[in-house]
Formats: sequence, structure tokens, C-alpha cells
Amino acid sequence: MNFKFFTKPQNIIQFEGFHFSRFQCDQLYEMILVDDEIHLNVSLPDKLVFDYTQDQLIDGFMISRQLWVEGVMEPAFMNILHSLRYSCHLSKENKAVYKKVRAKFKHLCYAYRAFDERHCRPYWLGKMTGLLGKLQDGFKNRKSLIVKPRAVFLDYIWHEKGLYLLKREVNCFFPCNLKSFVKYFRKRLEIIKKELETHVTITAHEFHNMRKTISMIAATYGTFDVLFPSDYHHQTFQYLSTINGMMGDYHDELVEKKLNKIQNYYFDRFMIPEEIKNRLNTFAGRFIDDSNDFC
Repeated sequence: MNFKFFTKPQNIIQFEGFHFSRFQCDQLYEMILVDDEIHLNVSLPDKLVFDYTQDQLIDGFMISRQLWVEGVMEPAFMNILHSLRYSCHLSKENKAVYKKVRAKFKHLCYAYRAFDERHCRPYWLGKMTGLLGKLQDGFKNRKSLIVKPRAVFLDYIWHEKGLYLLKREVNCFFPCNLKSFVKYFRKRLEIIKKELETHVTITAHEFHNMRKTISMIAATYGTFDVLFPSDYHHQTFQYLSTINGMMGDYHDELVEKKLNKIQNYYFDRFMIPEEIKNRLNTFAGRFIDDSNDFC
């Protein structure tokens, strides 16, 4: 369940004490761009290790927050929102800008889920991220009835005062410890493994929820690969990005069927492609087995 914004945020972390270089932030954004690239030849490491300090987990959140803060008021994005009020068409360059801003929102949501003790995204951050996703689905599929009302709303609030609640909300962070971090990931993966073992078919909505978990874990290992580069982090990230990419491609087809009223997103059921299912089972099983000491 998402938590609501606090009227008086109380931090146990001083944000001013954290600053990451332009190079590191650029690296993190480059990672976000490839967190759904498919590398079928990359295998999962023989053993997943959990030797992070709480300071390292805090760094994972802080660099994600800095990337978001530095990009939320990008002028070109505000122009895009204004143009979407009147047309679903975006140039290639504007699509890239839109993708950039939305990606930073998604990544900060994942950082809250992974590194905050509450393991959930803030209320307004989650709502805005979801709205940006629906708007993107709309203009990708040229659905003006989806695009225009959302573009009008976002264009109206996308300024310093309009985003006040959102900015205040992301000034509240309670870092988790390693045990909490591992337990949360394990819980999410146990849900996926149980779904795969007990249901032959699945709905598009259920598939999307599985993918959100994999996207979050891929983003986390990608962040670790930026902050603490190693062959282990890079290999794990690429394995997860492969699952994320395969699920993303398949989900795009499901969304298209939904928007064209070919398949009901919440009720019609289908079998998960075998390659996706096998990789999900492999990662979930490995994580659960290797994390036994923490749970």
C-alpha cells in the first residue's frame, strides 16, 4: 500500500550531505536507458551475495533522488505537455525527452521501494508516475481521448508551485537496513514464484505487476553497478534487464490489445511465454535460496 504524504516531513538523513558527480548521474541515466536491453547469452551468477552496508543502500537512494531533482523541471518537457493538449503526435526528439523525464520518475519510485524502510513509493510520486505512463501509452497508440485530459492536467500543475506537494514528499526518507532490504525483495519474488507454480494462466494486469517487481530489482542492481562497479553487479543487472526487456516487449503487445479492445486487461487470461517463465523461476529461486540467512 502506498503511503500518503506527510504534513511535516521528518528526516533522519540530511540530504545536503550527499552529492554525486555529473559523471555518476549520467552513468545512472545511461543505466536506466538499458535496463530493458536483452542479453540472451548472459547467465545469472552462481551465487547472489548480500554484503551491502546501510551506507551503500542510502547511497543507492540518494543518487536516484539527485537524478530526479535535477530533471523534474526540464523546460523542454513542459513544452511537450503543452503540445499534447492539442495533438497526440510527438517528434522523435520530444519522445526522447518525455522518456527521459518519465524514466527518472520511475527510477525514484523503485528507489523508495528498495531502500526506504516502508518499501513503498510516496503517494503523489506514485500517482504522477502512473499518470505519465498512461499518457505515454496514449500517445504511442494515438488515443487522443486518453492523451488530452491527462496532458491538460499535467500542463496545468507542472510548475514550481504546482509540484510543491510532490517535492515536499520526496524530502522524506527513512533508510532500511540490509535485513529489511533482503526481506522485501525476497517477499516480492516469493509472490512471483507462487504465482508461476499455482496458475497456468495469468491476466495482463497480473503480468504487469510481476514486471514491476523485476523492473525494480533490475534498477536496483543497475544502481549498484554504477556506484560499486563489479563483474558481479554487471552480470546480475544484465540478466535482470533481459527479463525486464522481454516482459516489457510482451506487455506493450498486451497494452495495444487493451486499447484496441481486443483483450480485456483485467479478466482475459493467457500463458506466460516459456522463456520468460523459465528466467523468472531461475532468478526467484536463486534469490530465495541464497537469502535464507537473512529471513
